[in-house]
Amino acid sequence: MNKIIVLILPGILSSELMFAQIATWSFNNVLTGSGSVNNIAGNASLGSTIAAGGAFNGGTVYYGEGAWPAGSIDMNAYLEFSITPSAGHSTTVSSLVMQIRRSTTGSSGAGPNSWSLRSSLDGYATDISSGVLTMNSTPAKVVALGAAFINLTAKIIFRLYGYNATVSSGGLNRFVYDDIQANGSTILPVTFDYFNVKTENQTARISWKLEGEGNISALKIERAAEGENFEPIKEFSGDQLENQESYAYADQLNNPSGVYTYRIQLISGDGKISYSSIQSVTFNNEISFHLQAVNIGNSQTVQFIVSTKKAGNYVFSLFNMNGNKLAEKSTQLDLGIQNLQMNNSPLKPGLYILLGQNGNQNISTKILIL
Repeated sequence: MNKIIVLILPGILSSELMFAQIATWSFNNVLTGSGSVNNIAGNASLGSTIAAGGAFNGGTVYYGEGAWPAGSIDMNAYLEFSITPSAGHSTTVSSLVMQIRRSTTGSSGAGPNSWSLRSSLDGYATDISSGVLTMNSTPAKVVALGAAFINLTAKIIFRLYGYNATVSSGGLNRFVYDDIQANGSTILPVTFDYFNVKTENQTARISWKLEGEGNISALKIERAAEGENFEPIKEFSGDQLENQESYAYADQLNNPSGVYTYRIQLISGDGKISYSSIQSVTFNNEISFHLQAVNIGNSQTVQFIVSTKKAGNYVFSLFNMNGNKLAEKSTQLDLGIQNLQMNNSPLKPGLYILLGQNGNQNISTKILIL
């Protein structure tokens, strides 16, 4: 799994960050854009206020001519272009490089004096950047984009507005586009190739495999008993996940019974959270034996009955009420009902605890000595 760490640093251009070109619009007699691997560049188009005035000039530039507003922005006077990542991928747009100008016609130029760039991310409500248009398309206008443009999984639309237009004698009200280039990167986000949970004795064995190229800051395994209240039981840092794709973890449970549900939480480098599918396993913890004391009185020898549902090694311990162990008996028992006694020293009158153990199962009963 190749991991690409995407950084956006204020004041540093995309070329310095070594981002690749992901889309271009040359306007050389075409409005179609050129995308890149796993990116689609949408056709450039003009807003309804200007649409009728679009034309090419000399096969090298495109312009919108017409009612560019003399005052503030007209929300329908713009050039639009878009980038769409391929299915299953995400795109980071780090910067736009735009060769744009106003018309050179007239005694001192004509067309919008100001430009503003907005996007569909906020419904074109606020400026990403803005500036002044001159009669020269060079140097290009470079707009560095921020964190909102990292790991986009759906189409992003940009609109370039022109406003504050003036027209000198003999001029034409035109906004001219020479070339627009989008820089960034496209990755296949980290996903789960598989996620499995299987039971083995008293353990849930969890295995998974990741695929993709995204950056992970953390991974958490979460567990819920009976499908309620997921809680993290194990966390891996991004560094721990850096050099492999397949993983395994053993969740060792203490005397489990019922349904246990598991999922994995992925936290990406930019803080986005995603989850695996949910896997459930069932532990059947049937009681394998029953314990009953039979000497209630003044006998100094502790006797008891054990009813077993399976043969095996059983350990019986006698404790006083302070938790001190007074005697222990370890024995192999067959299936069925058996009478046993402890090899204990004489006991003082009072309450005692007899504890029976078989594997992970513990059963206790109280004994009264008079």
